[in-house]
Amino acid sequence: MYIIRGRVGGLIGGYSLECRVDDAGIYGRLGGIIDGADINLKKSEGGRFLEGRLGGAFFGKDLKIEIENDHARGRLGGLIGGHDIVLSLRGQKITGRCGGALAGFDVDLTFDPGQGKLEGRLGGIVFGMDVDLELSGAPPLYGAILAAVTYYFYRANHNKNGR
Repeated sequence: MYIIRGRVGGLIGGYSLECRVDDAGIYGRLGGIIDGADINLKKSEGGRFLEGRLGGAFFGKDLKIEIENDHARGRLGGLIGGHDIVLSLRGQKITGRCGGALAGFDVDLTFDPGQGKLEGRLGGIVFGMDVDLELSGAPPLYGAILAAVTYYFYRANHNKNGR
């Protein structure tokens, strides 16, 4: 079993993230007790697919991601009102995009395998958040996927102007 924990955003204006990763899936929580969401994702086909729900039965989003080699591609939410997630791992860099050209955000992260740290930035320089996660042996793409959906949830709950 692996643990993914850390922060997306600063101490003020960000969300904590803590999950356990085992052979069956990824389970945990992003955000706080009131202003957060449960994470319940199941792995299938040896970890090639991550599928499940973030949040509760009424106020949540479905997530379906396919991981193949060093790429992750999928969708958070439904066909209408959902957001595509596309990530690539090249060496120690994870880059990609969540959402469309106008309402989405960039992913620019670096994984340090010696320290098990995933750090970087989601969004832009002005309207973005830093990422600081400990992966404790978990695959870096799992950490990047969780960081992206954590940032998405933060934006959805706090920035009603769509930034």
